[in-house]
Parts: sequence; structure tokens; C-alpha cells
Amino acid sequence: MRGERIVIAAGSTPVIPAVPGREATITSDDLLFLPEFPRRLVLVGGGVIGLEMAGAFNDLGADVTVIANEPEILPAFDRDVAGYARKVLEARGVTFHLDASVTGFSGAPGAVTARFTKDGAAGDVRADQVCLAVGRRWRAETLGAEHLGLEMGRLGLKVSPYLRTSVPHIYAAGDAAGNAQLTPVAAYEGRIAARNALEGDRVVTDEALVPHAVFTTPEVAKVGLTHREAQARGVRCDEVKHDLRGSSNGRATGEDDGYLKLVFEPGSERLLGVQMVSYAGAELIQLAALALRTNATAALLAAQLSVHPSHAERVIKFAAHEYHEVCEI
Repeated sequence: MRGERIVIAAGSTPVIPAVPGREATITSDDLLFLPEFPRRLVLVGGGVIGLEMAGAFNDLGADVTVIANEPEILPAFDRDVAGYARKVLEARGVTFHLDASVTGFSGAPGAVTARFTKDGAAGDVRADQVCLAVGRRWRAETLGAEHLGLEMGRLGLKVSPYLRTSVPHIYAAGDAAGNAQLTPVAAYEGRIAARNALEGDRVVTDEALVPHAVFTTPEVAKVGLTHREAQARGVRCDEVKHDLRGSSNGRATGEDDGYLKLVFEPGSERLLGVQMVSYAGAELIQLAALALRTNATAALLAAQLSVHPSHAERVIKFAAHEYHEVCEI
């Protein structure tokens, strides 16, 4: 095929770390199509993919262990939010070895041993399957594009705000563009890349307020700035933490674990970011994204009437009300 303009939207593939014995492991793609259910499962990686697989297989009855080299799971979240989610998963039966380095694997799929070191001591875990879940990355070899001179970024092709690559007539979208690896983002970027390729660079991407959700039980979600990101950027901010346990809705449904963290701009009380651990996290974070998009303040959120009983009344209204009252004093 030939064309004056090309849009690469070929997705990504799992990253395979260069660890001895990796041929005995499987990827997160393989894990979804196993012929037999793994009663013992090791996940290598404490990010979104590893945690979602850990949560899902734990819920289905597997004995799940997560090994990660980070000091805490879900590094894109603030440590207290991620730590709360980890403790919930631990209470549900998931075992974590954090701040650990995987040194090798032995055996074969069906009977694998994962070896690691932590605090200078060696450890190992035996499992039916060991799944490598350390992220995904676009690979030029999947399209035979390695000789085109395309400049790579951390996870995908390096692109401009117009999604143009380093080769002027080639654009990229979705995982290939190396931005947020999410289905809605891929569809959004695909529309922009196609339009810019056809009409010239007219539309820039705006992904500042993309909501993220990690589908564990309960879900972990965020949108906007985390407290750590705000501090790193020199943005003045206040943080509000709220325990979501004890709500009428949670007690009625048995879904009573939850934690909320809001980031506000001092003075204006404008909402800057939301993180939560909630059984309705994926739904509620979209409402938080709208609040951020419209520059909502704590006063506005506190004034909004809510449905009772519901998860939402505690997630936004009560926490915002507490912050607004403090600011009014």
C-alpha cells in the first residue's frame, strides 16, 4: 500500500524484560487465553495491568502473588492512595513483595518458580503460571517500520501535539503514540490524527483531564493532578483526605471500603485533582472529571444536593463541604 499520509494505530505489545528463564513465563495477553485456570499465579509488575490481573484472579479463587520493584503499587497515584488499595487487596488474600528485584525464572508454564531478592535476601515463589505485567510498548518490528527513521519516546512513537511523528507525513494514535494507553484516548487520538493528516495540522490534543480507573475490587481511580504532581510542578495546593467507610450505601451493599483524596487550589478553592478507592470508582471519577473541566470549587460541590444513599454523596459533596467550611473559618 502507498499513501501520501499515513496514520499508525497498531497498538502495543507486552514488554518482556531480559530476565533469565523468561521463556517459562507468559504475558498478560496470554493470561486471558489459558486452557486451564492457574490455582497459583505470580504477577511481575505493580502497575495497572499487574494489579487488575491480580485482583481478577484473586476474586476467581487463585492464590495470587505480586512481585514489583517499586516501593509501592500503582506509582502514578499518591502513596497513601496506592497503599490503601494494597491493604484492601492484602485483606482479600493477595500477597505482595515490593521493592524487590526479579532475578530469574525456572521450570515451564504450568510449574514455574520466580526468584527475587529483597533487602539483600533471596526469595522464591512457586506457581502454576508466572505472568510478566511490566507494561506495554509499541514496537516498529510489528509493522516492518523499523527502517523508517521514526523517533521513539518512552512507550511509543515521539509525536507532536498534532500527533505528527518525526517523519512529516506519518502520524500516530493510540498506544503507538505513547500517551495514555486507554481505549477512549485511542479513539480520540485516532480522530485527531486522521483529521490532521487530511487537512493539515489544525487540531491539537488535550489530554490534561483524562480520567483513569484501575479495575480492581474496589476500583482505584484518578483525574487531574495528584498531590505529588502538584508539588513537583510548584503548584500551591491543599489536600483533603476522606475515609469512605461507614456510608449508608456501603453498609447496605457490603461494599464499605473506600478512600478519597482531593486537591484544591488555596484561596479560590478550585478543584485540581481527585483520587479514590471506591467500589464505584470508575463511574464516579467521570463526574470528578466534569467538575475539573468546569473549574468547580469546593463551595459549588458542597452546595450541590446529592442522592441518599449513594457512593457519590460522600465522594465529592462531604469532602468538599469539609474543606469549604475550614476555608470559611
